[in-house]
Amino acid sequence: MITNLERFKREMEPARQLYTREIQDFSKKYDALGEMSMEEFPDIDTQDYIFSFEKVNGASEEELDEIYIEISNHMEEFSRTHGIEKFCQNARIWL
Repeated sequence: MITNLERFKREMEPARQLYTREIQDFSKKYDALGEMSMEEFPDIDTQDYIFSFEKVNGASEEELDEIYIEISNHMEEFSRTHGIEKFCQNARIWL
């Protein structure tokens, strides 16, 4: 028997791949960000996807806040454009 979590993960897999490629490509333009990692935090029926970035080059908190807003806004618009809003609701970006 397939659990709701397994069903959710299977349904989200194409969106996860698309979102991951886009956030990696988009974030490359910021010198203050290094490697990105993605972790999955399962719940009963869904899970959250945490995209964390390494901070490099001594960026200030103000600069990181601006980068966070730009990336978040871009990924929300990207998700709407590509029909993956449901995935975006479970994606978190950490700088």
